[in-house]
Amino acid sequence: MGTSTDTRRRLIDVAERLFAEQGIHATSLREIAAAADQRNTSAVAYHFGTKRGLVDAIYEERLTVTTARQLELLEELDARGRGTELRALTQVLVRPMVERLEHPERPSWFLRFVVNAMYVEGIAPTDLRAHPWTRGLLTLHTRISRCMPKLPARVRENRWDFFIGLLLHTLAQRERTLQASGAPDVADQRLLAADLIDAGVAVLTAQVTPVRW
Repeated sequence: MGTSTDTRRRLIDVAERLFAEQGIHATSLREIAAAADQRNTSAVAYHFGTKRGLVDAIYEERLTVTTARQLELLEELDARGRGTELRALTQVLVRPMVERLEHPERPSWFLRFVVNAMYVEGIAPTDLRAHPWTRGLLTLHTRISRCMPKLPARVRENRWDFFIGLLLHTLAQRERTLQASGAPDVADQRLLAADLIDAGVAVLTAQVTPVRW
């Protein structure tokens, strides 16, 4: 018989997949419990309380590892005196996300789940200061913003949103493709990461054109 921790992790894995495939609103807690082989249809409520609690648990489970990796890479940058370089910071943002796709033995639905959550009001974590598992993103957001001092504050926020959207949607599509086709090609993954870094720097630093309608 599995432990409570095993059950909790199983529910997180199943919920992530169903939310990614079907959408958050379209997936019921009873459906998640049944797909996770839980005879008690209230298993999700017991472990997480509400659907929002389950969504938060998915984010925490996945982003805790990502945040640790981001902070590790930032520490390495700082040690080399590159912790304020835009391209280097963009690489720290991209690299852990691409690395998530490099383990076919542990298939992921997380990136598709995140894209789905972006379109559900009040579900996605928007306050990066609110959780320890978004500390890496908060640090990167702050540092990247400081690399663009000549851009107005509102433009800097727009550019961040543009790049995060580009990054997540591109990787969610790659996640789906890899799951259908099998093991990733290492050279192709590296090219994808390099392209995303180049695109990120271009989006973040593009010249601001005066608005003319």
